[in-house]
Amino acid sequence: MSLNRLVKDHQAKQSTQKRETEHLRKEAVQSVGAFSDAVADTFSGRVSQIFVNQKNLEQEARNLSLQTARYAKQTAQWLALVEQFDSALKELGDVQNWVQVIQKDMEQVTVSLESSRRDPA
Repeated sequence: MSLNRLVKDHQAKQSTQKRETEHLRKEAVQSVGAFSDAVADTFSGRVSQIFVNQKNLEQEARNLSLQTARYAKQTAQWLALVEQFDSALKELGDVQNWVQVIQKDMEQVTVSLESSRRDPA
């Protein structure tokens, strides 16, 4: 074999290896691209689901806040009614006590008048 033939064989092998290497590189780039797209799609779906969940939670928090404010207002109204009722009961108790005092006084006046009629002194 001549040196010339060895050089040509070597160059042919190098050319074949370069083509194979380039082909493998292109396949690797395509595989990495497909993998990246799949990962991005997966994460994109998860991220958008997280945003949807966050939006729903924020809406629920606003609704809960509004409902809590309504309940607080209603509770304040109920407390005012209970205080008015309590005050009315106290007044009623005071009136009843006043009536009893008046009744005792009238009984004493009646007893005094009756005893003064019996004893004309």
